[in-house]
Amino acid sequence: MNRSSIAVLMVFFLTVISFVPTGANALELVTTTETVVVDDVEIEIVKTADNFIVFYDSSGSMGEVYKDTGKKKIDLEKAIFKIRNAILPDLEFNAGLYTFAPQSISLSTKTLKPYYEMQPYNKAKFDQAIDQLPTEAKGATLLQQGLSELDSILAGLKGHTVVFVVTDGTYTDRSNRVKKQELFEEDEHSPVGIAKALAKKYKVSFFVINSSSEQKESKVLNAVASISENSRVITFDQFINSPLAFSGALFVLNEKLVQRSINIEKIIGAKLKKLLFAFDQTGINKNYTDGMKLLGEYLQSTPKARLAIAGFTDSTGTSEYNLGLSHRRTVSAADYLVEKFNISADRITQVWYGEANPVASNATAEGRAQNRRVEGFIFWTE
Repeated sequence: MNRSSIAVLMVFFLTVISFVPTGANALELVTTTETVVVDDVEIEIVKTADNFIVFYDSSGSMGEVYKDTGKKKIDLEKAIFKIRNAILPDLEFNAGLYTFAPQSISLSTKTLKPYYEMQPYNKAKFDQAIDQLPTEAKGATLLQQGLSELDSILAGLKGHTVVFVVTDGTYTDRSNRVKKQELFEEDEHSPVGIAKALAKKYKVSFFVINSSSEQKESKVLNAVASISENSRVITFDQFINSPLAFSGALFVLNEKLVQRSINIEKIIGAKLKKLLFAFDQTGINKNYTDGMKLLGEYLQSTPKARLAIAGFTDSTGTSEYNLGLSHRRTVSAADYLVEKFNISADRITQVWYGEANPVASNATAEGRAQNRRVEGFIFWTE
């Protein structure tokens, strides 16, 4: 067989599409590393606000059980803010947490009570502040006064601020301790009117969580949308059930398609444990019976598998004789598989090299024993 035929055969060995077992150490997987370019999606978190303020409603109306949950609104409110805080990425916000429902009302009462005074956001400290929030719902809903006091806080902030407000759509006027008024009245002294004035004065938007059990959605939507372009509203159901319901107010997730180069290790074949031969012999040594059995059974069970075998000799004798001897050794190995395991001869490719390509020194008996060999390689056809 000429050298060019051998080269073509070895290239052909690299055309592989499957896998082979490696039982009894008879087969050794041969792999190659291939670099491929793949499409990937990269997620980028982009801030949409610089500051946020939470107005926590602890007024008496929050003591009502919400729908069929079996839980009070105030308990749900606190639990959800805990969850939202846990999943909020730290994007170097400034943050504040306040209640606006004092237990007693007078004209001199300061409405806002800070639990996390406006400062750089720290997840752990903010979580501790949420733990300190009241769990007993009582007091008036002085949202009107709370928003008025918000002016001095906003004055010290830079950038865009989002104010989260939980409300049931009503508020109590300080001058009228009994009558509750509609939150969304178009009045410059109402909470919506005050919020509009703040939005004109500062870069602020309002994110309203409507805790009303009544059907006021359209009225709420229209009123909140009138405050500023970025102001919006969600229902209490959305607040409870959707962990990312108001994430867009503080940040958005941008998906970007990128290409990456990755290395993939591919199996290109399986190298057989070499068969060694006694001096000037071609018969299969009984020590290789188990290995040949494994090989024969694998070829039987894998019709697409093909076998290439190469025969070698040591340097004893003439080159011409050794070339023929190496050929007879490959024939011996091929015939063994054909006769004992009924493997079709056209599935076995034979090449022979004589004394070429020694794996050990021919100057010693041990080295010559290693050179008297048949090597095999399993590959697959498509």
